Amino acid sequence: MTNPSGTITALGVAFPRQIRTNDWWEEHYPALITNAREATLAKVWADFEDTQPSHYDRAIARYLADPFRGTVERRVMPADMRAQDLERAAARAALEAGAIDPASVDLLLVHALRPDSHVVGDAAYVVRDLGLRAPAISFETACSSALVGFHLASDLIRAGRYRRILVIVCCTYTRDVDQADSFSWFLGDGAAAFVVEPAPAGMGVLGAHTVPTTETCGAFAYELTILGGAPALQIQANKHIAGKSIRDASESYLRTCVDGALREAKLELKDVDFLICNTPTAWYAEFCATALGLGMDRTVDTYPRYANCGPTLWPNNLHTALAEKRIRPGDVVLGFSVGSVSTASAVVFRIGEVGLRSVEL
Repeated sequence: MTNPSGTITALGVAFPRQIRTNDWWEEHYPALITNAREATLAKVWADFEDTQPSHYDRAIARYLADPFRGTVERRVMPADMRAQDLERAAARAALEAGAIDPASVDLLLVHALRPDSHVVGDAAYVVRDLGLRAPAISFETACSSALVGFHLASDLIRAGRYRRILVIVCCTYTRDVDQADSFSWFLGDGAAAFVVEPAPAGMGVLGAHTVPTTETCGAFAYELTILGGAPALQIQANKHIAGKSIRDASESYLRTCVDGALREAKLELKDVDFLICNTPTAWYAEFCATALGLGMDRTVDTYPRYANCGPTLWPNNLHTALAEKRIRPGDVVLGFSVGSVSTASAVVFRIGEVGLRSVEL
């Protein structure tokens, strides 16, 4: 008898309390706004008028005149907050949402962009602080980590290796970007965690497909710099290739992953009730929905409230859609997430009851 696939049974999100609006840059860096056309953000998400318009071009078009490229609010962690603070808070929120005894968790999969502990990652520290004895594994596939983590957890459950897996993802972009650079405008912080357990027959993961995003290698990178006389890691965007590489490959990643996941699930797009994609830019949800021939009423976009919070985007969008009851038990959900310099992934799943909780730190 084939073991069941995995399904998400509980989902928690954790965000810093501080909300930074565009007015903050207007007040602190007015010259940056004045010279926005020459700044990093404008050059990363450049005008593509010299090319044949694509779904991506049409989605981005109305944001090109806005120096903030559609960003409205972002959550910003205070100087004394660490990634592991957010990771623990999200994990506890998920366990409480599902009324789950932490001792019953068999495995933790942890991804932080970036972790507090380098080389060995945050997993061992988080499992220690949660008081668990389950094995904990740090993994990394950038902004697609949550969806890939769901896929991996489901496969491990199907293999019969584990029964209850806690997946934790975290993003701490704002501590690694120069606030005097317009690139900081579209970055935020936050964490999410979810529990994956065996699904009832016909539920849970039905199909998945993941591909490498090698075309975006070099688009973004963490580099060691000197700030205030001390070494510091800073996330950098390659102005010459970032926006173009992402724009040129986006539809190929989307269609390849979605078609592969639907084929494995033996379903078609007409069978999908709701789309949950990650939303790293103000136009990405519209791009995905339009390219797939779906209406915006069948997806959700939290970018205006949270900006780009990396791997936390996808589970936060799922949390929002569930909290707003736009997704209901029994619906077929298509998940898609793209990560630069990592992977793009699609997962088709039939969702059941999911416990929800959100916290602020």
